[in-house]
Amino acid sequence: LCMLLIIGDHLTGQSGIADYTTLPSSFAFCLIGCGSRIACSVFVLIGGWFLCEQPYKTRRPLSLWLSLWLYTVPVTLLCKLATRQLWFISDYLLLLLCVPLLNRLLRGLSRPAHRGLLAVLAVPLIVYPTLFGENGAVSDTAWMFLYEYLLIAYLRRWPDNRLAHLLQHRAAALGLGLGLPLLNTILRAVLETRGLTDGKAFQYMAYYRTALGALPNLLAALALFYLFKGLDLGCVRWVNALAGTTLGVYILHQVPAFRGFLWNGLLQAEAHHGSVGYTLLAILAVFLGCAAVDALRTALVMRPLENTRLFKALCEKGDALAAKITADD
Repeated sequence: LCMLLIIGDHLTGQSGIADYTTLPSSFAFCLIGCGSRIACSVFVLIGGWFLCEQPYKTRRPLSLWLSLWLYTVPVTLLCKLATRQLWFISDYLLLLLCVPLLNRLLRGLSRPAHRGLLAVLAVPLIVYPTLFGENGAVSDTAWMFLYEYLLIAYLRRWPDNRLAHLLQHRAAALGLGLGLPLLNTILRAVLETRGLTDGKAFQYMAYYRTALGALPNLLAALALFYLFKGLDLGCVRWVNALAGTTLGVYILHQVPAFRGFLWNGLLQAEAHHGSVGYTLLAILAVFLGCAAVDALRTALVMRPLENTRLFKALCEKGDALAAKITADD
């Protein structure tokens, strides 16, 4: 679901398919594109929830780094001889590399110290951006990923806190997870339709939609995380199979040299300007198409690479180093 939200925002923001001239159309396209930053935070919260309590595995960042380059380099060379990294994957990879140090820090933190650290970091990362609708002195998204990791680790280590108790109520989680982005969508759609995109109100709505550090986004991400964490779905193979492709889907559909061709070469999005139905079909097609490509890449390329002696040796050395970092003195 998070990946669909991310594709929706990218499609409406990058292809020219969105139409904001009437209120119904503006509302529809604002709604389709409202959840990408929330989805990014949910990905980090999911990763952090497990990583903060598990032994470190070098295979995770190494496989992600290989996936990044196995997509960006060949696809870029096919399109044009230039490339750049993708912000989410790059910052998430940096977070994964920092996990041993973060977990060593967490093991030495008491509950009051952990809570105090979150409070201090919240001032530049959460409070300032939320109050003023702009980035503060600490604006790099890697810092926000770090904060989300520390926050979800706190909620897992000490679940008897007010925020966790609130989010464990399904009605509250549903209200925050859906209500906050819906409210933003309604206000933004009205302002778009009336041409009031230069005012302060629109600045806040636009910033809250795109900023990881905006409190409405963070609360919505936490609420959605807890909402689904509380569901008992059992083991559903097709869900796990699709979930395993999501980072590959993100990388492939956002390779800078490829995405323009995807939106208006393959999908001809501008030719369907204003069509909500076509937009929804395109989102689903991109997800399923990229998921199929990623499944083939995993079977034909990644698994053989991960079984090589070099890959296994790097993982063993990385795991040993991580174990030393996180071990008690």
